[in-house]
Amino acid sequence: RSLQSRVFHQANQLFNEWRIEHNEDGERAEAFLYCAEVKPEGCDYYIPLAPSWVVSEKFKIVVEWTREGVSEHLIPRVFVASDDEFALYIGKDDSQAKKGATVSDGRVVDPLNPNRTWSIESLRGPNGLRHWSPSDLVPRSDDVFQERLYCIRWIDPNGTRRYAAPTQHDMARESRVFELLSERFSSWQAAGYIPSKPIPPGYNTDQPIRERGWTHWHHLFAPRQLLTLGLIAQLFDQNVGNDRNSVAAWLLAIGSASDFNSKLCRWIPNLAASGGIGAFAQTFYNQALNTLANWGVRGLVNVESTLCSLPTQDTTISDLAHEVRIVDAREANSLCHLWITDPPYADAVNYHELGDFYLAWYEKQMPRIFPGAVIDSRAELAVRGDGEEFRRTMVEVYQNLVRHMPDNGAQVVMFTHQDPAVWADLGMILWAAGLKATAAWTISTETDAAGIKKGSYVQGTVCLVLRKRAAVESGFMDEIFPLVEDEVKRQIDSMHALDEGTEPNFNDADYQLAAYAAALKVLTSYSTIDGRDVEHEVFAVRERGEKSDFQSVIERALGIACDYLIPRGLDYAWRELTLAERYYLRALDIESRGERRKGMYEELARGFGVTDIRPLLKADKANGVSMHTPSGFAAALLASPTGSAPTAAMPARRGRVASAAPHPFASSSLRHLLFAIRETVAADNNPELGRQYLRDTYGPAVYWQLRERSLCLLEWLAGLGNATGMEAWTADSNAARVLAGRLRNDEA
Repeated sequence: RSLQSRVFHQANQLFNEWRIEHNEDGERAEAFLYCAEVKPEGCDYYIPLAPSWVVSEKFKIVVEWTREGVSEHLIPRVFVASDDEFALYIGKDDSQAKKGATVSDGRVVDPLNPNRTWSIESLRGPNGLRHWSPSDLVPRSDDVFQERLYCIRWIDPNGTRRYAAPTQHDMARESRVFELLSERFSSWQAAGYIPSKPIPPGYNTDQPIRERGWTHWHHLFAPRQLLTLGLIAQLFDQNVGNDRNSVAAWLLAIGSASDFNSKLCRWIPNLAASGGIGAFAQTFYNQALNTLANWGVRGLVNVESTLCSLPTQDTTISDLAHEVRIVDAREANSLCHLWITDPPYADAVNYHELGDFYLAWYEKQMPRIFPGAVIDSRAELAVRGDGEEFRRTMVEVYQNLVRHMPDNGAQVVMFTHQDPAVWADLGMILWAAGLKATAAWTISTETDAAGIKKGSYVQGTVCLVLRKRAAVESGFMDEIFPLVEDEVKRQIDSMHALDEGTEPNFNDADYQLAAYAAALKVLTSYSTIDGRDVEHEVFAVRERGEKSDFQSVIERALGIACDYLIPRGLDYAWRELTLAERYYLRALDIESRGERRKGMYEELARGFGVTDIRPLLKADKANGVSMHTPSGFAAALLASPTGSAPTAAMPARRGRVASAAPHPFASSSLRHLLFAIRETVAADNNPELGRQYLRDTYGPAVYWQLRERSLCLLEWLAGLGNATGMEAWTADSNAARVLAGRLRNDEA
């Protein structure tokens, strides 16, 4: 820690001397915002690229582009927008175009004429982009993608911040940065202060090569970033001598700083942790190498916080009994009472590729810590992929670990996935290795990151506890299914007991993962299933769509869990509902508790056997799913089997053949109840029209038969409008409450 502080102080002195971060008014630059720009065919000026030109949401600071005369380069204007104008810059939702955005849905948009667009992919041309040479630090003048500085955040000695477009003096400082780096570039690469390694080919590593033409790791960094990180590395080297711990601290510091200061670091205009002034994401905000249209570069004052945190105590690992080995897991030969593994599976992260990002910074210094070490990702040894070879290797790994644990030993396998087929593969692998699952619990391993993550991300990790399967016991599928049902219910009941009502420990994803784990606990307790041995099941060649017994049991477990998790207040009606009706109500239940991830709704549908959820969704954004309200359905899904929307005057007729098979939800009694709510809303909360629709649709006998169930459903729907985030239900919930009262007081 003392070394880091000393190095940063020395770097700060040099930056002050070079005058590359201070302006004429005594302000210092904290953040530099850059963007790529392109000059598409038919356009006589360069278009700066960004999906949004919002710089700070809290202070409503935005960027607008203008053109002076016939200049090839547009001029940025950084200003504080009015409330109305700012609303256009941020857009109401993902479906609304943001004002001034020049990148949208894979296309470049002309900021001066939004009707003109070009495909980004077409700009790369049929032969792709020019591959940068090892000596390139910035794009060449004829490259498709150019780079430019468009905004700087300044801070004065009193702590007052402001954003401004770069001036001529600022651009002169940019040129000075390039000169300083160019003078040191070759010697710093030779010494290992900055990367010199080429980017190896691979699934993730091909991305920057294909999308920007970057062929070496240092191409992922702007000149200012290379100058900053290279200088810090040089100063570390001058201060540490040959002390191994100090060299290790240096490399850890540089590795951390490089993650938070590359051209893959997004600028976040609304990060709460920054006080809303704007902040940087890290390179690996997700496990990929995402090239960006616009990015942020840290000033030196923002780099110190990215150096890795080090312990305050003097104790090091060398003071403890330990063994550190990098070895193929099939060759591990240490006897351990407890093995903890986080195995690869299916679409696992390509760590064997992404690790090269750091090795590029470590390569020339690592031998000072580990003499004779091979500074290589060893990607060829990584267990990855799927299919028979993947499963065979994984079985060998776990068989070896089983051999190197005592009979009373245990293994903990951490697993994060929601696909039953992947769980089935894992289960068969562990089963074939001679392990049986004895316990499982779910922990939260992913947290919301201020909206950085997009997509259907699993948020929980299941920890499976496994022990050696000593007994030889045969199982049969007709016996296994009821045992799985009992185990799933037992697992869910134990999780319910831990919940705290208003602050539950578990969400629906946790319960689903627990169901998978419960199925494995039953399955892995047997040595054979239906007379088939382990090897047959694990390595059997199956036709497309054919499921293993493991997968069938796990999918059944999911269905059991979905059916067992009855929304509070619906116990009376639940058993009489169809699967499509149960799905809709369970989806509303999780929506009312703040769940918006699309993956959750898809997994829930799988549990209920609903194959198409699109007609039920009002919004299906990756992290913004919501279900249709009764009024929101309108006539779309509430159409009768004949294709016409039912009304009180024209009830749905039974017995007619539809021109196309209706959605299973469309013909359900809940569908009629929702339409009755819609009719009540349309009549200014007069429930008579809704009640009459139900009586005409069902007929007198069925109407009275279903009345108690309808009351239960209406009262539950009436409570939705009170939940946080369910404001869209306010009118329909009020109508449901009024309609319930009318049905309760109805007379034959």
